[in-house]
Amino acid sequence: MPDLDATTTLDRLTTYGPYFTVGTGSVPDGNWQPTATLRERAVRDDLVAATAERMGVAEARVAASTLFFGYAARLWSVAVGSIVVAGRCVNLDIEELLWRSESGALHLHLEHPRFGGPADAEVLDGQLAPLIAAWRDTVAPGLLWGNTASALCGAGDVLGPDADVVVAALFRDVRLSDTLDPASGRRRSCCLFYRTGSGGVCGDCPFPTAPLVQKHSGPELRS
Repeated sequence: MPDLDATTTLDRLTTYGPYFTVGTGSVPDGNWQPTATLRERAVRDDLVAATAERMGVAEARVAASTLFFGYAARLWSVAVGSIVVAGRCVNLDIEELLWRSESGALHLHLEHPRFGGPADAEVLDGQLAPLIAAWRDTVAPGLLWGNTASALCGAGDVLGPDADVVVAALFRDVRLSDTLDPASGRRRSCCLFYRTGSGGVCGDCPFPTAPLVQKHSGPELRS
């Protein structure tokens, strides 16, 4: 495996697509914030409302699930991808990794890229576990852990067989392994995609077909 620095590693990852892309160097113009702010209620609520408007949904939990899924997918893509390319996980510290929202997606930036700790520490302990705890009043933690596991599978699929060992090791973490049925590989929770205008179920959904959509009694977004 080549001896690459973190910046070169991130540059190489961009060939896999937008979910693997992290800007590097001087911070571009725009409203960039540390990813730590995603745990703040006001920041979360603004992002969820914008996501709901773009998706055309009224339920906050549906928009929050979609937003979280996309963020988790980006983190796993960078973490697992950097291990595949360079043998080490890029640092994803909540104060150093920056974000901004653009066209409904969270874009990421590292001014001074460096390698960090193991992928489970960088993604699960440092980023997603605290975020799940902070968002639990909007969407169920079990659902978000299911999104976390599904996003990891998706990143591994894009990276191909070179990522299999890395993904398998990460799934030994009980926080991820408990989210999937070991026999079928299907999730134990649903990401709520069936409640969007597009409807339908995902390939790893616990439901074989989309359930009948009824009005949810939980919090809705209001103008």
